[in-house]
Amino acid sequence: MGSRALKSLLLALLLAAPLASAEPGSVQGEVRVSVIGADGEPRPKADRSGIVVYLTGYTEEPPAEVAVMSQANKAFTPGVLPVVAGQKVEFLNKDVVLHNVFSRSVARKFDAGKNRPGEKYVETFKKTGIIDVYCDIHEQMVATLVVVPNRAFAVTDRDGRFVLRGVPPGRYPIFAVHRRDEKSDIAREEVVVEAGRASTATLTLVETRPDDTHLDKRGKKYTPRPDYSEKDR
Repeated sequence: MGSRALKSLLLALLLAAPLASAEPGSVQGEVRVSVIGADGEPRPKADRSGIVVYLTGYTEEPPAEVAVMSQANKAFTPGVLPVVAGQKVEFLNKDVVLHNVFSRSVARKFDAGKNRPGEKYVETFKKTGIIDVYCDIHEQMVATLVVVPNRAFAVTDRDGRFVLRGVPPGRYPIFAVHRRDEKSDIAREEVVVEAGRASTATLTLVETRPDDTHLDKRGKKYTPRPDYSEKDR
């Protein structure tokens, strides 16, 4: 083989190597949740859905898709929404009353103002973090946005199972978040992802009684206020 042909072969191998090593892997597993009983002893929780599991250690561009958190029957749907940093979120009022979505969280403060039935408010969340979302009119409305650095995230099913796909090979911290509180406990482990293979991870959380007590958008206690129903359209 001539020197030119040998150089061409070596160049081809060098170019092919990164492509092979870049083949993504996946992470699958479960989140185990215990609840504290009246006797102070922990017991396994039957329904382990709605827990956000995600990886850190690298960043990705957010999807072009606009995530949606609706308001209906004076509640947020979904109650927990993971999005990628830089992604837009649409707060859509599907109710028959006015709502005023807001957050006073350190990770992102915003105020949608009063939105009538059928109206929407769009906000871009550029910084990672846990964001508590409320309504300034209806104190009982609470939700959580979990803004993550990449697309390797999932929400658990009833059995606490999750799958993270398209993960580049490497060693990463893996987290699980399940409470509507910036100061809540977050489960953390480490996982090694190999190219083209499925890794496993198990995370453990202890669920305490959630504290949904919060202040209004002015930082004051809620007081009785109009429901802004049909007559205010």
